[in-house]
Amino acid sequence: SASPPSINFAPARTRFSSLANKAARALNKRRPGAFGGTAATIAARVARTDRTPQDVEASASTGVSDLISSDRPLILRSATDDIFANLALEQYLFASAKLAQPVMFTYRNDKTIVIGRHQNPWKECKVQKMEADGVAMCRRASGGGAVYQDLGNTCFSFLNQVPTSRDARSPPEADFKTINNGVLLSALSRLGVAAEASGRNDLEVTRGGSALKISGSAYKVKNDTRGLRSLHHGTMLLDVDTGALARYLTPDSTKLRSKGISSVGARVVNLAEVRPGVDHDAFVAALEGEFRRQRAGDGAVGRTLTAEDMLAIPEVREEYERSLDWEWRFGSSPAFEVELARRFPWALVQLNLDSKRGRIVEGKVFSDCLRPEFIDAFNDLLRPVAPEDARYTYDPVGLNGLLDDLQGRVQEDLHPWVEDIRGWLQQELSLNEPAS
Repeated sequence: SASPPSINFAPARTRFSSLANKAARALNKRRPGAFGGTAATIAARVARTDRTPQDVEASASTGVSDLISSDRPLILRSATDDIFANLALEQYLFASAKLAQPVMFTYRNDKTIVIGRHQNPWKECKVQKMEADGVAMCRRASGGGAVYQDLGNTCFSFLNQVPTSRDARSPPEADFKTINNGVLLSALSRLGVAAEASGRNDLEVTRGGSALKISGSAYKVKNDTRGLRSLHHGTMLLDVDTGALARYLTPDSTKLRSKGISSVGARVVNLAEVRPGVDHDAFVAALEGEFRRQRAGDGAVGRTLTAEDMLAIPEVREEYERSLDWEWRFGSSPAFEVELARRFPWALVQLNLDSKRGRIVEGKVFSDCLRPEFIDAFNDLLRPVAPEDARYTYDPVGLNGLLDDLQGRVQEDLHPWVEDIRGWLQQELSLNEPAS
């Protein structure tokens, strides 16, 4: 088989130089603040009122693993703009760490397109343009759509250990979504920004009579020997390059629309336009203050982490190296016999199928679905097989059997999604059972 294109999007490991920071501070001093002061003044005013006598700043010599196992709420800040390091730490916190108390992690990334676990980068992005402009490509482990990030975009992650007395079959994201959104909205209020939760997972402000998106987020739940825990992560648009979306995303929008997949790009606005002077430091200071007030009654432990601090954890380094792997980020996107796509209220679904001798021998589903376990189950049923080993015939009986098996593998609350797909394929591929 042909080797993959030679594409090397090297991560920016530590692009914060002292000169750049001095230049940014000088720029901030010239920007009017939301309360009539500079961005630095806003951050200082917010931070002064937040700390309690119980709050501590962890020593740099304290191991990150020791911090995470602390019996006090934890506030982590990243000192690197390397998205691969930041997401590797987040994945470690969610998948490997035993969390004793709530954790909040804030960070920024240099120019990057981040795609969801089950998206096809060759259809979502202008890959060659990204390479030419030094824009990295990163695939996250959770679901959702493709987004652009740069240093004008602040990322937040809330991680929560769910009490074992809860029913593990009932995902707790709705509870933590409300709690964490309360922290976010209160932080924005501190900065003079009136916002509200809206839509799938967005925060919006009203400007000129229109609701404009300033933040989007996604949710994930994991249950293993370390217990049940949730991850709520998202971004806050402070001063991001909104024109980058058009430059790097959806290269073939005409073709996609012809298949019924119109873009769901929400109307967005930067907080810099709503409240000039609110920068990363000011927002993080307000967010930490509200996290302490609402989630850390006994005081919180804080720590700023470098990339070296993060990669000193073996699991983080392993995840970091995996996330840089070409196959994980780009993968192969072979041509399929059947390529269908539909935008449902809950997600975009692109279904690709190959058949030989009347049997389905391979398939692949791409999606911006926020429940990645649904797409994982679907793709697991479509793994490549030899024709003689193929389980599903390429006819109404076989395809309905495929969807019946999918329904048996997913939680009951996802069964309506299976029926949505069944109804769609009945229209596209005439899956109705033949009359007896």
